Amino acid sequence: MSTVQIAVTGGESSQVVASTVGIQGPAGVSSYATVSGTSYALSNVDRSKILVFTASGATTVTVPSGLSTLFDVMIVQSGLGQVTVSGVSGVTINAALSATKTAYQYAVATLLPIGTNAFILSGEVTA
Repeated sequence: MSTVQIAVTGGESSQVVASTVGIQGPAGVSSYATVSGTSYALSNVDRSKILVFTASGATTVTVPSGLSTLFDVMIVQSGLGQVTVSGVSGVTINAALSATKTAYQYAVATLLPIGTNAFILSGEVTA
């Protein structure tokens, strides 16, 4: 349990005891993982993670069918190799102007669900 100090109108202060469930980062991100290979298949264990791709060559991230409808992931191109997001048969990746690759080193892209086996890829992406 955590103790939090809260200022109350009138100059008084109170303590509130709150329980915490797990450790979460910004915007509900649960953790991050570094990926050094040039291919990576997402799975439900990647939900709400930041995946940092470090390869110097092009990398492909495959989106399988059957991911949770609450699945979301942040993709960071830390290395020189662009990261391409591709769905298996039956998975739709929607992206403005068909932009499914990270645009440059340190680009950040987010994959968000919009239904069963349907996602939006947005952020610093290019075709």
